[in-house]
Order: sequence, then structure tokens, then C-alpha cells
Amino acid sequence: MRVLLSTVMLLLAAYGSAALGAESEISSSRFQFHIKAVEEHLYKWQVKEATVRSKLAFSAAGTEEEKALANYVASRVEFFKGNYAASLRMAQEAKQSKKKLPKYIDEYVEYIQKVAETGSMFKEVASRNFKVRYAHPKDKILVHFAIDGLEKSYANIGRDFNRYPDVPVIVEIFPSLESFSHASTLTLREIQTTGVVGVCKFNRIMILSPRLLPRGYKWLDTLAHEYAHYLIFVATENNMAVWLHEGLAKAHESRWRDDKRNFLTPLYETVLARALNEDRLVPLEKMHPSFGKLDSADEAQLAFAQVGTMVEFLLDRWGEGVIPMLLQEVKERGDINSALQTVTDLEFGSFYEEWEKDLRSKSLKEKISDTKVIELKFVEEGEGEDKGSELDLGEVTDLQAREYTRIGDLLRSRGRVRAAAYEYEKALRHNPLSPVVVNRLASVRNSMGKYVEAREVLIPLVDYFPGYPNTFINLGKSYMESGDYKRALRAYENVISIDPFDPELHSSLLHLYDKLGLKEESKSEREILAVLADKETR
Repeated sequence: MRVLLSTVMLLLAAYGSAALGAESEISSSRFQFHIKAVEEHLYKWQVKEATVRSKLAFSAAGTEEEKALANYVASRVEFFKGNYAASLRMAQEAKQSKKKLPKYIDEYVEYIQKVAETGSMFKEVASRNFKVRYAHPKDKILVHFAIDGLEKSYANIGRDFNRYPDVPVIVEIFPSLESFSHASTLTLREIQTTGVVGVCKFNRIMILSPRLLPRGYKWLDTLAHEYAHYLIFVATENNMAVWLHEGLAKAHESRWRDDKRNFLTPLYETVLARALNEDRLVPLEKMHPSFGKLDSADEAQLAFAQVGTMVEFLLDRWGEGVIPMLLQEVKERGDINSALQTVTDLEFGSFYEEWEKDLRSKSLKEKISDTKVIELKFVEEGEGEDKGSELDLGEVTDLQAREYTRIGDLLRSRGRVRAAAYEYEKALRHNPLSPVVVNRLASVRNSMGKYVEAREVLIPLVDYFPGYPNTFINLGKSYMESGDYKRALRAYENVISIDPFDPELHSSLLHLYDKLGLKEESKSEREILAVLADKETR
């Protein structure tokens, strides 16, 4: 691909944009010249330019084989534009050629046929800068929150990168694991092993619906993460190294909600401290071509921690303006090493050494004893009613804590909440940072009216496990029952960014909005509850 791009760039430089007609007949035919130009523009996600070239390729096609190839590239252009029906039609026309076509065209046609099946089901809601698509009826409730988070990302990450797309960005929420796997070209095993739930590919953002995971996931962070990827792709014309691509995206995934950068969470501090002590950092070359190809979720987590802190180091040492400068240099040079040296005056080896030295100087500590990442578990269709249940006793890693928790569960099921609280407290002494145990105890304390005591164990958990929705549910309850409606609202709104399909969440939000006199928000919550209650959407 790099040889092809270099050839095309030389041709364009030599003949200029005015030589796109008959004058462009150089060593190859006009048709081949336009086909190569289409491929170059698609590689850079320059869809407008690819569209123009595709039409010129059609005009220049003479033989049946050339017409088939013209249909193939036109199909790819329409696919990059998100037009599934047109893309499928042109792919099928290419397939009808009597001439034997290259194998990659057959593979592409097979791919686009499957993707178009989901594409035909998508409903679309447009905002000023995004087109959000969903297929499953219940995923409709995601759209409002997605657009709000995406537009904030457009403003905040756009300011950080000094990039603002002039065409709406396509965002697709996939209704099933299989449809997401096929569209993203990731295998089911890769998704489950490394925990990849979102990708930015083919000029669009694709995420898996949080409806499909038992406790959801930080899907609004994922949208911001993938939007950062989108900006990097476009700004650098698809020349950015994978490690920095992921580092920039990871360091900016909270920008849809935060003005401050605070990447070094207790979790990332723990995995980095352990890796530094054991001298087992993930080599940057292993991160290529994708984090989705790494060996395990633990390795992917460590890789994200590394590249995120590398970006933090860049920003702390060279200032906020370093990112747009670096993006521009990568675009112009096509090479991260020379771009990095131009911006930082450090060769890459020296930059890496300085980063690691800075990281070691922080005296990082292992703040969480058990950081093993569990492979993703998915909810099958029709299991939604039970997906929020507390069938997570196996996640309590300490055996004694697990036994006390099991006894507490038994007592609680029999209505003996005080005795259950006593058992959970004993469990917590053995496993003080277990989100399962903490939330069992907090829930019981809430039911006993001990709201302050519930918050005492919940609040420290927020920094350690920010993606655990039950923590915010129980915090919301404690604040709401204490009459602190604004803090309760903030707690429940955190749940929306993780698992927005919990009816209890929306019932509580409706109650709070009514109490606070927020009529539009109350109306929206009633609509969401109606969608969640509709049996036909299951």
C-alpha cells in the first residue's frame, strides 16, 4: 500500500490536478490511474475526492473487466459513505462480470452482503455533526445520550486536536455480538479476549450496544475514544503509529465530560507499577496492527496504561499545543519517529527512555491487589430481565470473603438484613476493595436507612472501579433518600454512561426530575421507561 501511495503522490505532483482528463494518460491507462486514485483517497478517508475519481473511473472503463472493477471501487466508496444499499447493489453488479475477478473482490462482496443485512435495519438520527444509527428497538434510548456526549467530544477533543470535521460523522450501534464482529472484522475470540467493544474503521465509529453486557460498559467513554481515533485518521491521512493512535484516544476518552486530564487512575497505577517491578512492559511493536490482536485482556489493559501515560508525558513536558503540531507533522512526513523528533527534539529511543524514567520517578504503587481482567460476558437475546442480577459471587477473589458474602446473601434472602450486614462487614475485612461486597453491604445499609454509612464504603470505590454501575445506583439511592437530590442526580447520570437499560435507574431519575421541576427531562424519562417496558422490543 505504501508503494502504491508513493507512486500516486508522485504522479499527482508531476501532473497536477488539471491533468485529470486526457492529459493524465501517462504510462498506464486513464482507467487504472483513476482506480489507483480512488484507493489512495479511501486509504486517507477522503471520501469526497474518492467519489469524484470513482465517477471518472466509470467514464474511462472500456472492457467488461474494467466495468466490474469500476463497480467494485464504487461499491467501496458508497460503503465508506455509509450507503449500504447502493454499496451492495454495485458489489453485486461487479460480481456479475463474466470475467474472472481477483479473489479479494469475491471476499469483499461476501463481506458487504453480511454487513448490509444489519445496515438495512439501521434507523438514523442526525445531529449537527453526527449521524447516529441503531438497529435494536431498545437501543433507541441510547441515541439522545450518545448525541449529547458526541457533540461535547466534538467541541472538547476538537479543541485539543484543533480539528473539526466539516461533514457529519457516522456512528453505528450494533445490535448483536455477531453483527459487530463481522462489521469490525474482529473475531468473536478477539473481542472477548481483549475486551474491544468499539472501533473506528471505514470512515465511521462502530460500538457494541451496552445492552449486551450484564453490567454494561463505559460506552460514552468509548464513543469519545473512537471519535478521537476518527480525528487522528483524518488529520494524519491514516499515517499515525498504532501506539500513539491508541494513546491519544485513551488519554482523551473522558473529555466528553471532564475539563481536567487525570489518566493515572488507581487501576492504571497498579498495572504499571506491577509491570515496572517485573520488567514486562508491552513492546510497542507488539501493539501493531491493533490492540484487538493482543494476547489477553490483561495485556491490552497494560498496553493502554503505557500509551496513555506516554501521551500524558508528552503533554506535561511540551504543553497542550504539542498534539496538533504532532498530527500535522505526521501528515506531512508520514512517519511518527521523524515527526516526534521534529516536535520534541528527541529521537524516539530517547523519548521512550525519558518517558520510562519519568514514570519510574513517580514511585507508582500497587493500589489494587487483584487486577485480573475477566473476559467479556455477553447477554443473549431475551435475557435482559435478569442481566442486572447479582450472580457475581465468583468475582469475590478471597475465599473467606466469598464465604461470608454467601452467608450474607442467604440471610438477606430471608429478610434478616442486620445479620446480612454483619456478614458483609466481615467479608469486607478480608476483601476491602471488592465492588461486589461493598455494594452488597451498601445496599443493605440503604434498606436499613443507614445512608451515611452506605456512602462511607461506596465513595472510595468510585476512583478504583469507575465502570461498576451498582456503585452509582447505591450512591444515588443514599443521596435521594437523604433528600440530596442534586448529588443523587449526578450519581444516577453516571449510570447512564455505563448501563442505561436499568428500569430502576430511570424510575429514580423520573422521581428526581419531578422533584426538581425539570419537565422536559421528566417527559424524556417517561418515554425511555415506555421503550424499556414494551414487550415487543425484546
